[in-house]
Formats: sequence, structure tokens, C-alpha cells
Amino acid sequence: MKQNLIYLILVSVSSMIFAEGREMETPTPEGKNKKSEWSLLLKRQTYHYLPYEYSSLTDKNESIVPTRSSSALKENGKVLIPFVFSYENLEKGFKVDLSYFEIEIVNANTLLYQQSAQGGNVSRFYLSPTARSEFELNLYQTFFLNKDWKLYLGGGVRNINRYLYGNYLGQGTFKEYFFTYGPQVSAQTIYQLTQELSFHLTMDVFYTQGTRFFKQPNLMEDRFQYSLSTAGTEGIFRGYEWDSSLSYSFHPNMKFFVGYNMIVSKFSYLHYNEIQFSRNTANLGSQNPSVTDNWEWNLPKKSENFDRLRGIYLGMMVSF
Repeated sequence: MKQNLIYLILVSVSSMIFAEGREMETPTPEGKNKKSEWSLLLKRQTYHYLPYEYSSLTDKNESIVPTRSSSALKENGKVLIPFVFSYENLEKGFKVDLSYFEIEIVNANTLLYQQSAQGGNVSRFYLSPTARSEFELNLYQTFFLNKDWKLYLGGGVRNINRYLYGNYLGQGTFKEYFFTYGPQVSAQTIYQLTQELSFHLTMDVFYTQGTRFFKQPNLMEDRFQYSLSTAGTEGIFRGYEWDSSLSYSFHPNMKFFVGYNMIVSKFSYLHYNEIQFSRNTANLGSQNPSVTDNWEWNLPKKSENFDRLRGIYLGMMVSF
């Protein structure tokens, strides 16, 4: 609701600026004597998030049972308001971009089929609430391929933070948190189709690495788990981002965007030497929880699995 309100305010303010701009407009050609430009792009982005925990459900190294499969993930969509703030020096031919967004899914679930010696079982499996935030800072050199085609080549720094929250109140705010950052290379191109209509394409390739913070103990739906040798573990994201859009310039200082964005990254653990001790539980979340059976220990092997975000967006850019 808050994000929708921000978007409506932006559209209202833009409309007022547009109305005033028409009255003050002069016949001076656009861009004449203009040495630099600042711009702010706000998007209304509908993201669908497929987190590492979902892609790991069928990982053979992680499976407790011989066979495991899952259905399509549900309740994993979210409407966000990402922003991109840019400064372009038209005289010296360079541009700086800064962007940020954060997504959180709290009720993502799937049908999980598990096969064991006792037979098959199908159950509704709920993933722990998950959040992911991304910050980017890029510097580009501008190249004019022709009068209608502009190319930006550069790179910068990308920061990816990832939270895995506890299933129960006693676990606190998170049970696993990664703070990662690293370099990326980036390319942007803008092709002027008509005087008002343009095609935009951006491609980033990134590598980020950082510290893992882990909270004990871990309460799952049917197990109580405590881990040893957790110090020194880090996380790595390796992947790419693809963004394509069409923009319509309805005012010299304003554009409307329709686009598609996709971020695909492989997440993996680094220096993972964890030893897990666990016992079965019953009636968790009730007034009479209990721990049953004997202690078990496990040496899990963490493998690479995908963290994916994708979705369409509407955007408004204001330049000044």
C-alpha cells in the first residue's frame, strides 16, 4: 500500500511538472547547450522470487530421502518500487548510475513429494521467510555508434544481502544472513526508434562474496537442530542481470517505461564445514512442544543452486 501511494504521488507530481513545462516551453532545440543531466527512474516492479532453498529441495546432496520432487512455487510474488538515479555528463561522455531494491517473501510454499523405504509422501512445504536486497553503483563511458544509437560500457560495485528468517518467534529476527559485495561489468544501449520511442537494453555480469551470520538453534517444522564449526563460512553470488524496456518521451524531461527485468545468480557456500546435531520434534508452535527420538548428527554438503528474480515493470523517469 505504501509503495502504491509513493507511485501515485510521483505520477501526480510529474503531471503538474508537465503542465507547467508546456506553458514555459521555448522553441530552443532539446539538449542544446546542455552539458549534464540528472535523472530519477522509479519502477513499479512485479517480481517473482525463486530462492536458493526452493531450488535446493531436489538437490541430491541435500536430500535426506532417496527421491524428492516439488511443484511450482506459490505465494512468491511481490510488488516493489525500485529506483535508478543517474548523472550523465554530456560534454565529457560519461555516466554514473545508482540503484537499489529489496524483496521479501513470507509465505512461499510448494507441494513436496518424498519417497522413502516406507513409501511415498506428499505434503505442503512452507519455505522460511526470505529477503534479498541489491545495491549497485556503476560508471560508464559513452559511445555514439550513430545519431540514433548510444552505447554505454563500464562497471562498478554490487552489494547483495540475503536474509533467512526463523519460522518461530523464539528464533529472533533471522537465522541466517549474508552480507556480500563485489565487482561487476555492465553494458547499456539505447536505440532511438522514433523521435519519442526508444529501446533500452542493459546487461550486468557480477560476482559478490561476503560473511555469513548464523543464529543458533535452528527450529524447523519437525526437527530441532544445533550446528558446530559454523565460523568462517561465507557466501558467493555469481550471475547476471538482464533488463530490456521501451520508453515513450511525452515531455522533454519525462519518459514512460514498460520493461522486463531478470536476475539469475548461483548461490554457494564457501568454507562450509558445519556439523549438524538434530532431534525430531512434535507440536512445535503449540503450548506443549516436545523433543523425541535420539540425537542424530550429519555432515551436510552445500552445492550451488539458483536464486532467481524476474518480472515486468512500469516506470517513470524525470530528468533535470
